[in-house]
Amino acid sequence: MKKKKKNNVLTAVLVALIVLSITAITYVILFHQEETVLVKQPPAHKKQTAQPKAKRTNPSLREAREKDKQILPAPKSVVKPPEKEQVVIAKITPPRLPLKQVAIIIDDIGYDMTPVRELLSIDADITFAILPLLAHSREAADMLHKANRETLLHLPMEPLSYPKEKPGSGALFSDMNDEELIFQLEKNLDSVPYVVGVNNHMGSKFMSNERNLVPVFKQLKKRDLFFIDSRTTNGSKTTAAAQKVHLTVASRKIFLDNERNYSKIYQILMDVAEAPAGNSMLIVIGHPYPETIRALKDAHKVFREKGVSIIPVSKLIKKTSESAS
Repeated sequence: MKKKKKNNVLTAVLVALIVLSITAITYVILFHQEETVLVKQPPAHKKQTAQPKAKRTNPSLREAREKDKQILPAPKSVVKPPEKEQVVIAKITPPRLPLKQVAIIIDDIGYDMTPVRELLSIDADITFAILPLLAHSREAADMLHKANRETLLHLPMEPLSYPKEKPGSGALFSDMNDEELIFQLEKNLDSVPYVVGVNNHMGSKFMSNERNLVPVFKQLKKRDLFFIDSRTTNGSKTTAAAQKVHLTVASRKIFLDNERNYSKIYQILMDVAEAPAGNSMLIVIGHPYPETIRALKDAHKVFREKGVSIIPVSKLIKKTSESAS
């Protein structure tokens, strides 16, 4: 009986423990659900409270956006300087100013090809006067023709200082008769193809004798060539002889390099750039000296800025003739 009572007591205790366990588990589950609900609610409150905070932070966002908008013009200010630069560039070479045109002739071509190549590197319509019957006369003529540069025959003539100073191969002398003069002239012209005109090399004696010039000018007229007087003498008879045969002629106005000094040559070119544009032909003559080539390269930039155009001498003669008529 005692054993049965003990068993009953144990059973009751176990049942009580089980009930308590079930109750505890139930309580824990219910409590956990409440906790989960409570845990979930704060984020909801945060979202609700976040909205007013968002509203409060909106002004700062707007301010930031307004600041951004204020900053946005910066790229425009970066873009504006190029526009100003373009205007300045346009002012440097204003198209409305009258364009002054100059012809620059470089004499004594034919001795060496190096200065020819250097002069061709200058982006300007320089005219080249080629001496006849030299080692590189024809080569220079061919190269310049391919480069679309205008060429003249640089015709040697007797100077007053002869025989101390020799004019070189193909020279015309005062004691030649008409046939000899024409023969030598044709020989010279054949050695330098593509020429559009002639200018004199030396010739202070020959150019002062009208009788010498008339047969030469007649032959140039037949070949449809013009003549540029290099003005090696103040007693030149170019105008008188040309009028007799109706040959188109012009005269050199400026010598660049009587002194082989870069600064002086450059200054002469600056004076040409600053000189007012007129109706008379501005023909400049120089030589293929290193100092002259350097000065031409540097002066050409200034010429462009000032609206001075270097053109072939034939175009300058044609333009002047048209304006005169």
